[in-house]
Amino acid sequence: MADVKTELINDVLSKLMDLDHNTVNRIEKVLYIELDNFDVSEKQTELVAYDDSNIRMLKKYIATKRLEGKSENTINAYSLEMSQFVQAINKPLKEINTFDIRMYLAMYQEERHICNKTLDNKRRIISSFFGWMYSEGFICFNPALAVKQIKVPKAKKKPFTSIDELRIRNACTNKRDRALVEFLDATGLRVSEVVSLNREDIDFITKESTVVGKGNKERTFYINDVCAEYLKDYLQSRTDKNDALFVARKAPYRRLEKPGIEAAIRKIGNCAGVEKAHPHRFRRTLATNMVRKGVPIQDVSTILGHADLRTTQIYVDIDQDSVKYNYQRAVA
Repeated sequence: MADVKTELINDVLSKLMDLDHNTVNRIEKVLYIELDNFDVSEKQTELVAYDDSNIRMLKKYIATKRLEGKSENTINAYSLEMSQFVQAINKPLKEINTFDIRMYLAMYQEERHICNKTLDNKRRIISSFFGWMYSEGFICFNPALAVKQIKVPKAKKKPFTSIDELRIRNACTNKRDRALVEFLDATGLRVSEVVSLNREDIDFITKESTVVGKGNKERTFYINDVCAEYLKDYLQSRTDKNDALFVARKAPYRRLEKPGIEAAIRKIGNCAGVEKAHPHRFRRTLATNMVRKGVPIQDVSTILGHADLRTTQIYVDIDQDSVKYNYQRAVA
């Protein structure tokens, strides 16, 4: 036991080399005194031959998420995170406690140097899993309940300015990119939603169409006259037979997937001299512009496909001059 304690103390002290000598000596003495009251043994690290109950439980959880209509990207993220967690903890799920979860998150951040936002996303997935186990009656106590939300600095994400959008449009060098920019700007669709659309989905007469969005929910979206003209011009210029609304510019003209759309907008932004140009920013821009022009936020929320109005409020960036103007108009 004494050897294990000594190794533990030496390991702790080796991580405190940036402290002054007197402080390290003081910590060493305290550790020896406090550890004298405990039996310390080295953790067993080799794989233990558990049954497949953990795997079966994870499969049940993932099946539940799929029935709830979660996207495959979300399901894959949940599956990967929980598989990593279970492998790292290496004990039956019913025996995992709050300390295990906190230790896992602390070690993961220490080793991978991830930001608090990423760490909190991991915490939310773990919390969701154990919350499900508790509600289903598989465990009598939810160990994740005491693991509080990790504070994340809230940096306000800005929409494109009118100058930004003008520069982006001027930086488009081909019909597809201009049509893509106009489409993102007019519809505010998520990238995954744009990817799912086919040519036949666009109604150029009514200028409204439907898309199956997040949570497998269908909703209506709209295009304006400018978007319709550029989109029609792009589609008429194509010689490929792909049904996709947007395709790669080179043969075999495959459907433009999420990475392709993000890369295209990033490249246009770089050429335009606009920092942080990405597809989702068009969505934020549309929401902000609509609210500034007096569109009720409930309608904006419906257009964006938000289940919670608070999500829309996060998207919208209202400048202080606008707030001051509306206040003065109201109290005059």
